[in-house]
Amino acid sequence: MTRVPSILLAAFAAAMPAAAQTSGQLGAGVIIGEPIGPTIKYWLDDTRAIDAGVGFGGSNAVFFTDVLFHAWDVAPQPSRGRLGAYVGLGPRIEARDDDALFGLRTIAGGDYRVQGRPIELFFEAGPVFQLTPSHRVDVDGGLGVRFYFGLGK
Repeated sequence: MTRVPSILLAAFAAAMPAAAQTSGQLGAGVIIGEPIGPTIKYWLDDTRAIDAGVGFGGSNAVFFTDVLFHAWDVAPQPSRGRLGAYVGLGPRIEARDDDALFGLRTIAGGDYRVQGRPIELFFEAGPVFQLTPSHRVDVDGGLGVRFYFGLGK
């Protein structure tokens, strides 16, 4: 377990300060909730991004990816940092011991970019429409943090 703090420290040290999202920025972090696990986010431009994650629980593994659409004028902006809201849609696969579930994940959330730091804090929640092997509705959601790397313009 001593490797985890070292990895997080190295990731933080390699991250570049970012005040606003730009095309090509990549963030990596963790989400705690349903699912719980690592997550990444890649910005296509200032309002669109793609996120992905892997979640673990018991003997199940969850894989998801979403296309996210951000709005930066929904809430009043704080004096420091940047506050936004987003909605997204994408596939979700849950691998179980004896089968796999495929669904469509819909998500809504909010994020806060810390001014002068490569850090994004976020929360999200939304229904997952299971399509196979049976039809039902589940819920995904959680709190998370991502550190951004200097891969953008």
